[in-house]
Amino acid sequence: MKHWLLFCFFSLSIVSPILPQWFSKQVSFETVWNRYQLDLILFSEAFAKESFPILREVESKENEEYEYYFQHCKSREVRDLTEILSLVSFYDAMLQIKRCHEANKNQILEIEKSSKKKLFELTVFPKLEILSSEIQNAEILSLVRDLQKEWEKTVYIHSNFYKPHEVLFLGKEREYTVTLNRILYSEMPESKRKFALLKLLQDIKSNQKATYQLFYYSKQNPWNVTDVKVENSKSKSYFLQILSTWKNDPLFTNEQRNQLNSLENCLVNLTTEEKKIRIFGFFGFFSDYGRFSVENLRVEQKENLTRLQFIRQTLIQSHHFQKRLENIMISCKNSVESQKEL
Repeated sequence: MKHWLLFCFFSLSIVSPILPQWFSKQVSFETVWNRYQLDLILFSEAFAKESFPILREVESKENEEYEYYFQHCKSREVRDLTEILSLVSFYDAMLQIKRCHEANKNQILEIEKSSKKKLFELTVFPKLEILSSEIQNAEILSLVRDLQKEWEKTVYIHSNFYKPHEVLFLGKEREYTVTLNRILYSEMPESKRKFALLKLLQDIKSNQKATYQLFYYSKQNPWNVTDVKVENSKSKSYFLQILSTWKNDPLFTNEQRNQLNSLENCLVNLTTEEKKIRIFGFFGFFSDYGRFSVENLRVEQKENLTRLQFIRQTLIQSHHFQKRLENIMISCKNSVESQKEL
């Protein structure tokens, strides 16, 4: 009997090893992902892991190429326009400034027109045109409603993260909008439309996860710093500097200024010392709209400075700016509250 009890004891020890209570089970990404979608808290494990190194981008060569063409372009108008265009699409700006460098006098006017057209196209965000009353198929209507929800998450929430390889202002968001409109209003069999909508929905959800995974796991940031406290400090300083400029900008309404003040106060209360909170999660928002400033641009002509101000006003009054600002405020408040639990 004694031997039998010993045998049972050792068998149970092998099958179910006794773990110390302090040894916590690693949380799955799906759990982390589902929690973020509920509370938008900026938790991150990026600096707690060694398996996700910083991915350094090589941009200096392209910038040097752009600078060479810029200096050799004889048209002040094209130089001004490409400086503004570079804020929304660097490669389109590169193409136009290169054309200017290679063009003769007779071709410059066409390049000016082309640059203005491209600038208008890329700063006006396409409207999502969903007319539910015109959709007769119940399955497709259900799919479209799901797509609209995920589209809103992509444009208003996930766009606020850092997008290191983005070459076009709100490029992915623009692509999804145009694609959804095309699928809905192109002539095609309903079975093909359903398949295209399902594929788009899957693509949007996959992109959302990939964007959040980059934030949650990767140390990649534009400053190439490897310490979360340093990154938090740089992020916070960058965001507060932009907010300070915006608060004194006459293009913002009084209501928006109140929102900016609230966000500023929230950011001040967000500690840079907590390793599990990554303030960098707001970088996409501040980078997207903060870049549209006259301070660092080589725009010479008054007409083009006015054009830049009009573009800024259009963006500030846009639905995507307002909704993104509101979601950042929610995320910031929830992140400040979460500090009490850590």
